[in-house]
Amino acid sequence: MTGHEAVYAAARLILERGFGADDSVFTPGRAVWTRENAEDLVFRLEHPPAGASGTFLGKLRAELKGARTEVVQLAAELLFLHYLPASDIKGSTKRVGLRSVLSAAAWPVGLPAAFDAALDGGFMRVGVAFKTYRAQQVTWLARVFAHVKSLPSVNARAALDDPWAFRALLDAVPTTVAAGQRRALLHLAFPEIFLDSLRVDHLRAIVGAFQEEVDALTGDDERDFAAIRGAMQEHEGPVDFFAAPWSSRWGWDEPQDKENLVAYRPGWLVRGANVQGRNLVPEWLREGYCAISLPGYPSVAPGLSRTALAAVVRAAEPDLSPAQEGARVALLDRFLNRMAPGDLVVTVNESRVHVGVLTGAPTWVAGTDAAGAHHRRAVRWLDTVTLHRSDLSDTAQDRLAGQASVVELSEVAREVADLVDLDGIDAAGVAVPPDGLGASTNTAAVAGLRGAGELPEPTTVVVEWPPLEELPVPTAELAGRLLVDLDWLAEAMDLLSEHKQLVLYGPPGTGKTYLAQELARFAAEETNGEHRLVQFHPSYAYEDFIEGFRPGLAPDGTFRFAREDGPLRRLVRTAVENPSGAYVLVIDEINRANLAKVFGELYFLLEYRNRTIELQYSAGEPFRLPPNVFLIGTMNTADRSIALVDAAMRRRFAWQALFPGEPPVDRMLHRWLAGEGLPVEVAALLDALNAAIGDRDAAVGPSYLMNRRVRERAGLDRIWRTQILPLLEEHHAGEHPDVAGYVRDRYGLDTLYAALAAGAGTAVGGPAVGDGSGGVTPGVS
Repeated sequence: MTGHEAVYAAARLILERGFGADDSVFTPGRAVWTRENAEDLVFRLEHPPAGASGTFLGKLRAELKGARTEVVQLAAELLFLHYLPASDIKGSTKRVGLRSVLSAAAWPVGLPAAFDAALDGGFMRVGVAFKTYRAQQVTWLARVFAHVKSLPSVNARAALDDPWAFRALLDAVPTTVAAGQRRALLHLAFPEIFLDSLRVDHLRAIVGAFQEEVDALTGDDERDFAAIRGAMQEHEGPVDFFAAPWSSRWGWDEPQDKENLVAYRPGWLVRGANVQGRNLVPEWLREGYCAISLPGYPSVAPGLSRTALAAVVRAAEPDLSPAQEGARVALLDRFLNRMAPGDLVVTVNESRVHVGVLTGAPTWVAGTDAAGAHHRRAVRWLDTVTLHRSDLSDTAQDRLAGQASVVELSEVAREVADLVDLDGIDAAGVAVPPDGLGASTNTAAVAGLRGAGELPEPTTVVVEWPPLEELPVPTAELAGRLLVDLDWLAEAMDLLSEHKQLVLYGPPGTGKTYLAQELARFAAEETNGEHRLVQFHPSYAYEDFIEGFRPGLAPDGTFRFAREDGPLRRLVRTAVENPSGAYVLVIDEINRANLAKVFGELYFLLEYRNRTIELQYSAGEPFRLPPNVFLIGTMNTADRSIALVDAAMRRRFAWQALFPGEPPVDRMLHRWLAGEGLPVEVAALLDALNAAIGDRDAAVGPSYLMNRRVRERAGLDRIWRTQILPLLEEHHAGEHPDVAGYVRDRYGLDTLYAALAAGAGTAVGGPAVGDGSGGVTPGVS
């Protein structure tokens, strides 16, 4: 069963047991979906206890305090139904939310395996508003089921077989800010009738674009959509309005602008479990702060430049090495200057992960006999969700490892915020009004709905496009321009998308570097990314490729070594800032360098893209190879075969062959000659040459002859004499006393023309001017 199938199957089971009966889906046989439980839950959600505030999950737990376990379980099963359609909420986030609610039950309640698997599915990006107004949408679901339970059971069971009766049941309960939840539930119940989108403008655009498929519109967009899709599927088969060719007809292929932006609070890890031998985390949680402790330091004012901070560090600790001094400066800069009110704060105590929101500016607390002086930041710690390291992804767990006192969480902050259900924010740092409110809605009303003021808004907002999921599919136009088969090109791009690392290998002249650059250019340009090229050689080292220390002059004129990033790390830094773009590094002649020496610890990251590691010149700084960074290497088999490349590297790259006589190289020269109006029999001449060579790795590629000089015999002679024969002399070096004579006699033009003529039964010759007919054409010998 696919992820989507698991989602729809779970939804159908909930509706059949909950709508049509009173049975639980988590614990079959227990009466959970009763009228009494539904009305109790609605009352609790609509009348929260005084002082209930914070995140959605925190308020929900407060509202469920003292409730019977059946009511708690009903709330969890409704939350499960709410989570089902969301593909942009991680399964781990959904599980933490459900576990948080079920922790209020009087007995253990678990998820059946099929339901647990459905949490990793989802069929749409639900967006910021759906997440921000979760409380209102879950409350609406509870009202709907309370209404259903007030009706004769036969009505509910009949609605499960009639999409329009089902819609009428839902529409008996006003949606206010839950219109998206209504559309999600309609689609979950009847996926062949209702559109898989939360947005009414999508529905209207599709109906408007395809209205010619039906005789007349009724004015009911949902009924019109169902009729349009039904009519189209009768003559076209299954139709997906979010896929080509249908998507472009209603504008889905156009840039989606702000609706696809992912915004989140910046986040920071501050360690407190072992500060000079003391565990300060319990005190931090109790008193509402986090801190850094630097014995011997004075009070340091926030806002100082890094140069001024360096002076403070040198005065307090004059014996530090340059690297240690840099680490101290970075610590002070992060804690005093870069951390801002509204940012996410994380600290770890054994297996527990504690999350809060920064609420104040830095303060200085003098030392006592029991504790050293330290700088503090006020934090509102969120205690509504029990979070453990094991709830986090491998990337997040790696970011929490290490020893640095303050660590920027980067994209991990978004994952943690989702897990603790911190209010969603948009690109401007505020919630997007959901359907039903509109842009003109009173600001105070919107703020009240999302609990504004309960937690501080972020001072700054990180805004990203959604992460790149796969590379673009090559077009026939691109394949034609590159003179290769579209199937081969699509496979190469698919290999790169799947493995992230690809090597194009083959003998000289097969277009490896050219194709690598074109693949990189297409992937980058189609996703607003970047592509760059480096060339390896025997003296190329780790310090050239990743990072290393290089000599230079300090601002005061003194000589010093400074760490500088290599091309890979520079590309990674850019890629992290734009996770939706493809960033491709082409490594030409990848086998000419000592790969183990150049890649170093990157070998690990090439295989484990979701993990972090410390680079040898950046101790204390976790480094990750983002999933939107791709490597394309080229390798000349005449220099070194794949068998000589170490096994670790071979295993980490996909390998795509480029050999004369084999796709995609076999027709490349013929296509180019025909397109240029040049004699296509030159392609047969190359085939004869490679047949005479008889060595796949030493064959000659078509690019040597992709030259307009091949129109004339004199031009062809020059290419043969100055490029091809010297290449073959090197291949046969040491095999004969007169290598040049042997090569000329065996591979010379006259010899090859004679062989072709004998095979074709025609005269020996060369290409005729302007002839493009194929075959061996008589000419001047």
